[in-house]
Amino acid sequence: MKINDHLLRFPKYLPNDLEGLMFYYPEKFPPIIAEFEKIAPKIASDPAAFRKYGDWARDELWIGFEKVKAIYEEGDHADLGFLIDVDQKLHKLYCYRFWIVNYLFPDGPIHDFIVDNLKGLIRKFVAMSDDVEEYEQKIERVQRDLLQSDYADLYLTQALEGVKVFKRLEEHPKIAKILPQVIQLIDAHTKENTAQINKYWDSVYDTIQHDNDSAQLKEALEIPLTQVVMRTSSLPLYNALTHAVEFRRENLRLASRNDQMESIINGYKEQARSELTREEYDLFDFCYDQTRNFSMYKDIMGRIDAELFPVWFKVHSDVRKTLEQQGLNIDVDQSGPNAVMKNGPTAVIHHLVWHLPDELKAIIMTADTTEFNVETL
Repeated sequence: MKINDHLLRFPKYLPNDLEGLMFYYPEKFPPIIAEFEKIAPKIASDPAAFRKYGDWARDELWIGFEKVKAIYEEGDHADLGFLIDVDQKLHKLYCYRFWIVNYLFPDGPIHDFIVDNLKGLIRKFVAMSDDVEEYEQKIERVQRDLLQSDYADLYLTQALEGVKVFKRLEEHPKIAKILPQVIQLIDAHTKENTAQINKYWDSVYDTIQHDNDSAQLKEALEIPLTQVVMRTSSLPLYNALTHAVEFRRENLRLASRNDQMESIINGYKEQARSELTREEYDLFDFCYDQTRNFSMYKDIMGRIDAELFPVWFKVHSDVRKTLEQQGLNIDVDQSGPNAVMKNGPTAVIHHLVWHLPDELKAIIMTADTTEFNVETL
């Protein structure tokens, strides 16, 4: 697949750039431009190569995060210089190992090119109808199905897990007897029932731990049960069980649609193969595969958010606290158009920088021209 060279250049604009990173990262980390333009010709037109690069970037992202996290945990949380250094390390890691896969490709001009081609090809293979409105609705449905793809994203995966958990609850000889009472309490949707619901879940937990018939339910609840031990709290289990019951009908509908998606997509592919030329079909197949990649890797890369952001925001909190102890009043704007930049990952570079000593302002606003290397981060 040949993609025009101008689409492989570093993007000048991203539509979902809520943090304004396009204004900071290319100036702060100039090598990111060459990094993108070196990798783009290799993976933009090759879905398998994109997946390989995405897996590599994900692994490096986690390695780098664990390294910076360890540095932060061992350092002085009242030392502004140290805190700014940690923030800068996180930005460099985020720029080189998260931003490329999660934003520059799936939100940039390459994405637009692929989606525009996919939409154009859909109009070529979907049969015309005398009813224009019916035809446009059919086009819209095919576009939606193909752009959503048969990939089960994190939300759908959770729904599928919920279906599995609820089924195991229904099948368990002891738990099935109390399940109707729990369902009635949950379906009432009142906070007053929470304590009673959790008592039932405590008895379920006890059954899981001591009953020989619980192996399948234990397997379905592996993640929340692990979190119960890690957090020394039953809350992860309460949430998982309540969610499985509360959204049982919605989850079943999602699961049913997911079961059908593979055959739906295959049907579209067969239709495209019969109506398009070989060259057009190859383009269609590429566009579908790569848009699926973009959706999938946003999800894969985004799984670090639950670990990364609490640490990053704690760094920002330490900076604010230290500045306030020095007598400065730091206004935290929780709403309005600039709230994301003031409270998200860019809190230091867009907001707190104005309150820092000059030598730290200089560090933040001076270009880092060194190549990224996770070993020397």
